[in-house]
Amino acid sequence: MSDRFWQRLSYISGLAALGVFFGLAVFLAGVEVKDLDLWLHLKTGQIIAETRSVPSVDIFSSTIAGKPWINHEWLFQVIVHYVHKFFDFDGLIALQVGVVTLTLTLLLFLGYSRERQWLVVFTLLLVLLVYKTRFTIRPDIFSLFFFVLYVHLCSAHILKRWFLPALVLIQVVWTNMHGFFFFGPLLVAIGISAEFLKRRVPLPFEWNTVARLTDEEYRRLRWAALAVLLACCVNPLGIKGALYPLVVLGQLGGGAGVFFKHITELQKPIAWNTLFTLQYFPYKMLILFSALSFIFNRRRVDVSVFLVWVVFLLFSLTAIRNMVFFAAAAYLVFAANAAQIVWNDVTPFGFTHPKFKSMTGIILKIALLMWMMNLGLAIATNGYFDFDTYERKSEFGGLSKRSYPYKAVDFLVANGIKGDFFNDFNSGAYLIGRAWPNVKVFIDGRTEVYGAGFFERYQKVWKGGDPKIFREMDVKHNITGAFLNNNNQEIPRKVLKMFYRMPGWKIVYFDDDAVIFLKETPAHKPLIKKFAVDLNKWGPKPMDLLKLGPRRIDPFPFVSRAYVLESLGLDGPALKELTCALQVSPDDAGAYRLLGKIDARHRDYRKAFEHFRMAVMLFPGDRLSRVGLANAYEHLGDRQGALRQYERLLADKPNDVRIADKVKKLKLSPPKVSAGGPVH
Repeated sequence: MSDRFWQRLSYISGLAALGVFFGLAVFLAGVEVKDLDLWLHLKTGQIIAETRSVPSVDIFSSTIAGKPWINHEWLFQVIVHYVHKFFDFDGLIALQVGVVTLTLTLLLFLGYSRERQWLVVFTLLLVLLVYKTRFTIRPDIFSLFFFVLYVHLCSAHILKRWFLPALVLIQVVWTNMHGFFFFGPLLVAIGISAEFLKRRVPLPFEWNTVARLTDEEYRRLRWAALAVLLACCVNPLGIKGALYPLVVLGQLGGGAGVFFKHITELQKPIAWNTLFTLQYFPYKMLILFSALSFIFNRRRVDVSVFLVWVVFLLFSLTAIRNMVFFAAAAYLVFAANAAQIVWNDVTPFGFTHPKFKSMTGIILKIALLMWMMNLGLAIATNGYFDFDTYERKSEFGGLSKRSYPYKAVDFLVANGIKGDFFNDFNSGAYLIGRAWPNVKVFIDGRTEVYGAGFFERYQKVWKGGDPKIFREMDVKHNITGAFLNNNNQEIPRKVLKMFYRMPGWKIVYFDDDAVIFLKETPAHKPLIKKFAVDLNKWGPKPMDLLKLGPRRIDPFPFVSRAYVLESLGLDGPALKELTCALQVSPDDAGAYRLLGKIDARHRDYRKAFEHFRMAVMLFPGDRLSRVGLANAYEHLGDRQGALRQYERLLADKPNDVRIADKVKKLKLSPPKVSAGGPVH
């Protein structure tokens, strides 16, 4: 067959791979609604739509009420409010799918090459795998779209008459959608800086001439810088709103490190202990491939492309949430460098024959196509058991039933409960979206409004259960309720005990998703009388095993309630919940771990050993179970057994001082056999 036949077949296989790629992207973007902050956006959008004004001070909390609030996302909030109002949650998912598809289509146009189809599909796939971590309806996805659109306009349409008006319009919309609007002026500034370097500074190889702008293009780019800076001021707060990102960046130099320590999406994606692991593998591959593209294209590097790569790499290394912006930048960098490389010079072994290249391309494209189809089929099965309906809920489409403490908030709403509530950080936005104005929150996701100092004090109560700090806050803010979210997280034991033991506070709601306390105020006394829960008399609500049948499910509701009960020292009720959990799923590691803790508290170390052993067998990576197992060995007099477990723990986490001390102590101390005898 002719070379032309193989070239055409290679081209068609590339189009097929692109088709599968976009099918996969649309499918992944249709993930269920599960973002926590969405509820704050929906409520604020509703208020803006009803009042025709944007709140400039806090109205949702009891702790910072009246404090200035630069609501830089108001336009996004209005959009999602109306989409939700007319099309419900499926409308929000459709909006997300549309934005994601547009963004990826723009990226394709910016980097597409018929000669390098498989490279385009491969790098786009890596971008998608990073991008999907942000697939929740939030303003970030709009920021990425505007980011890519900016690059498209500045790289391909700078001489068009409509370039400047279009750029200004995009900047105005972006400024009122998300705080990352400063990327617009930043991209223009990078372009101007790169052109200045090309014109004024001697650079290596051909860097001074690659993609150099004409005088007219350079002039228009400088005018664009002024125009977009002025466009940033077109927001409800004018210059103050435009300077918002600089204010936030300034806060990072102060005590704002506490946010990065406690909020997952603000933590660094790469650390020394995770550098060579599979964690965030697509992101790491994009760093590697984009860096290699500069090496292969070292003679014809576009300085503006290099500066974009450096800036957004450094930006992404600061927080997990920023990885997606580097992913898009890395793709654009890779495409720009690939266009400059003379591939015949870098192809190994001189395999440059057209037929060989076409056949190799076909194999690579079909391999990518098959891999993407397998990935889509594997992900399509993702879902979970809905305990309300005894049916399986897909992770795609609709509203998540695992991300929100919806039953607990239903209780607040149905009974018209009012008050100024202490709440965990993750519950704030959801409480605002569903229970405001009856419930005023203690804290929510607007970290820049609350400030680092307040967040640190909150952590001392939430994580440390510090009664002194809570009493001070109670006196200042008159807190009348507490909403402790047990959904997808464990309530810290200390804060549970603090509220449980605090005089004048009573539990009125207890389930797997939350524990609600009310203070005995005149307004709350009738509610407490009606709904007070005596956990000493708590009994589980067993599942209908006939209805469940042989389905294998996670019995987390029982384990979740048992955790709370065990944390409060209520071992009898906790054991009842754990019995139900093991009836549903006899191989649940979490249930065995809690049984081991209860046994250890009662000094029944033989039983504790048996239960911790089961927990470790079922979940070898559970550190708490392994600590419990080591402790049981130690109390049963098996020093070598304890030492083996502690040494394994120390190998997994060498900086654990407490475990290191245990190992040292066991190595130095003589054998000691308890009344229970050694384990055999």
